[in-house]
Amino acid sequence: MGKRNPTMNRFAIYFPQFYPTDINNRAWGYGFTDWALVAEANLRERWSRRAPAMGFYDGSNISVHEHQIETALAAGLTGFGIYHYWFYESHELSAFEENILHQANLSNKSFKWFVIWATENWSKRWIGDSTPLVNLSDRPSIESIRKHCDHLVKCFNTPGYHRIDNRPLFCIYNIAHFSHPEETLAIYRKILLERGVDVYIAHFVKNPFDFQYSNLTDGSYLFEPRLFFGTKRRGRGSLAKRTFDVFRKFTGEGIANRTITFIDRFQQKGQTFSANDFINYMNSRERRDWVKEFPGPVQNVISPGWNNTPRYQDRFTALEPLSGDQFRSLLKAGTCDVELPLMINAWNEWSEGAAIEPCAYLGSEYLDSLA
Repeated sequence: MGKRNPTMNRFAIYFPQFYPTDINNRAWGYGFTDWALVAEANLRERWSRRAPAMGFYDGSNISVHEHQIETALAAGLTGFGIYHYWFYESHELSAFEENILHQANLSNKSFKWFVIWATENWSKRWIGDSTPLVNLSDRPSIESIRKHCDHLVKCFNTPGYHRIDNRPLFCIYNIAHFSHPEETLAIYRKILLERGVDVYIAHFVKNPFDFQYSNLTDGSYLFEPRLFFGTKRRGRGSLAKRTFDVFRKFTGEGIANRTITFIDRFQQKGQTFSANDFINYMNSRERRDWVKEFPGPVQNVISPGWNNTPRYQDRFTALEPLSGDQFRSLLKAGTCDVELPLMINAWNEWSEGAAIEPCAYLGSEYLDSLA
């Protein structure tokens, strides 16, 4: 395989939660979107205010998508890794994805994209209730997988879908969600091959426990700052996530849900981590040595900062916003493999304080750093 310049492919994670849906209407009240959380945090001065420079937009509007794509490409991004909320029984928050599939002006070769399957149940965990609002089967039927693969093939066949050696990139957020991960991924590969697709599967490593799944995939993403938080704390972080995944395999969904809710209640009050500590961690020998243990290609998901105050209020977890120079250093030094494109967390995850999209309060320093 010939060497490529990895800095040529830089994607930002795209968060599509900014328009009302029936499920959110029922769960949180009519018209709810994540903008309600951001606006309340700004109003009550729970954090350093932030909001998109283009205002609280409608995330289902194609003109919004066109503007975001133009802004991202002009800044030097290759495209977006779009969260894909497929629950077998329903496909939620799919407007951007559907617009790419059906609107020719979005489906073009200059804008690249791929899906990141958000393999988790939806719940009200922010407020201490882990009962699923939408349940993602942990052992889907073959027929359910076939239907999903039919949809994925449509995505893969768009002109701008990102490929690695002509294989479409399909990212999975949490392989541990599945009760039989090896079997589930093997079925996906088999069905996609029957449809003429040799898929490139990558997964997110959010804690050391996820390392074991790297043998099942073609590549691994080190998901920051989640991994960093796991080195610094207990409570709602890598320990809680690992507890949930392990307990569910042995005790079932109900007991696992109650366990993680119990752990959440002991989450220490808001905690902020230093940007300097994060940079030192990213450049540490220990982290570099761990990367060498992976069986296949590894890439970073880097972050300019994090603050989930809008969701968790006084139980927030925050990473101080990086300076432009610090973020630029991660862009240059954070790429650890030439095969997988670098990912940035995130383009617009505003309710968790992770956004490089231009901000009305903080400007466009992170986008400017891409130049």
